[in-house]
Amino acid sequence: SIDTLYAALATMDVEPIYCAEQIVVPVDLADVLKAYTKEVIRRQPENLIEFSAKYFQNLANVASSAQEATAPSKDQLKLFCERAGSGSLTAEQVQALAGQVGIAKSIVGKVLAVGKFDGLVDTDKFLFLLLVMSCESFAAVIQGVFFVFGQELASDRFQALISYLAPDMDPDITSQFLSDLSMQLQEVPSVTYESVVALPIIQTKL
Repeated sequence: SIDTLYAALATMDVEPIYCAEQIVVPVDLADVLKAYTKEVIRRQPENLIEFSAKYFQNLANVASSAQEATAPSKDQLKLFCERAGSGSLTAEQVQALAGQVGIAKSIVGKVLAVGKFDGLVDTDKFLFLLLVMSCESFAAVIQGVFFVFGQELASDRFQALISYLAPDMDPDITSQFLSDLSMQLQEVPSVTYESVVALPIIQTKL
């Protein structure tokens, strides 16, 4: 509620403003608010304050990662995929292979923590999470999937990759979204970029 918002603002340690000269507008404020407003309008969250808290926390995490090290390029991810193959590796093997293709150790550590891997590391999930870090939109993620993992993928593998966005990384990827995706890919053994972007459920995100 608006009362909750005012209560939260009241706890902030801010100096009173007595004249216009005290007001300094950050150079990136307009871009940040524009992107935030677009997300609010697009997603229509039921709880605006809860959505806003998660949105800005995710934004802070991404900014923190960007400051620590440069996100890996898609070429680096593709090379990692070619060398690792699909399956599982130990965290030590992942770190070593990532180092060979030039992916920063701090980035690898963050993805291993975010992925909450239990024991062995699923290379598909690890690579997909790395890919998401280097993409600015869902459309870019879809393009990246077929660049990094291959031009043609088994349908169940593609669905598994998209499922890694749920529930924390992309609130739009709900169980209903995944169910609709599975239904639209019934009896479809493999997919390409062109066939995926033609799916009605995917078009709702592009």
